Amino acid sequence: MNSAGGPCPPTIRENSVHLIFGLGPIGGNIGERLAELNRKVFGFDLAQARVHKWAAATNAPASSDLSRVDWSAVDSVIVAVRTADQVSSVFQSLQECCTERPLTVFVVSTLAAEDARKILPSAPESWRVFEAPVSGGPHGARHGTLTTFLSGPAPTDAEERLLADISGRVFRMRNYGDAATVKLLNNTLGTYNLLSTAHMLNLAQQIGVSAKEFLEVIRVSSGQSWMSDNFSEVQYDLLLKDVGLLRGEVGSLPATDLSGDVEQEILQARGLLDSEA
Repeated sequence: MNSAGGPCPPTIRENSVHLIFGLGPIGGNIGERLAELNRKVFGFDLAQARVHKWAAATNAPASSDLSRVDWSAVDSVIVAVRTADQVSSVFQSLQECCTERPLTVFVVSTLAAEDARKILPSAPESWRVFEAPVSGGPHGARHGTLTTFLSGPAPTDAEERLLADISGRVFRMRNYGDAATVKLLNNTLGTYNLLSTAHMLNLAQQIGVSAKEFLEVIRVSSGQSWMSDNFSEVQYDLLLKDVGLLRGEVGSLPATDLSGDVEQEILQARGLLDSEA
């Protein structure tokens, strides 16, 4: 069993191939970023259209057939699929192709904390598995500015360099499941921001203020947030998936009610921050 402590591994070789497992908006853009930095990459996706589009964009090899991969050259895998079942399937496929072979595996998929604690330690002893959900969307993935929430073993220098190529900021946690919890909390807050922005835009239009013009006001005023800045492009379906995962962990989520004791909520949160100063 691999644990967050993990064995001391061989390093990622300088000219090794980074296998991108999943060429959607996050995985595909991470792969493009690494290709742009002259790292060797190989893209894998079951969707042929994604494979062809990504290969044309990166001028790098890609396939829907894992037998096309030169496994002797692969030291690291970035897993960017959508669900826990898909992560488990990827792990099974990797074990079939890389029996006993050392691998560094970054799982950037967002899992429920329970799933992270169940799936990630099940990897072979020869693997270095990092739980690494990310925030920042396709733009952050393409430009190497993702926020990465990292649980797992202490990274080697080569793993740190790979993280630096795709991340603007890395928040480090020790135990599997911790990164998932932080990511889900963050994305749920983002969903509140997105929904509140939608509420205010709809209200503005109802009372005679152009929603489009009001959004421009929000973006340079006190109502501004990352969600308002990216309102039309946000992948809300993924946010809602993460809200569902967090709700499954904690049972229910806080309700935002401006007719309640708003001041007390704000002062309580400020007190928590002050107590940790």
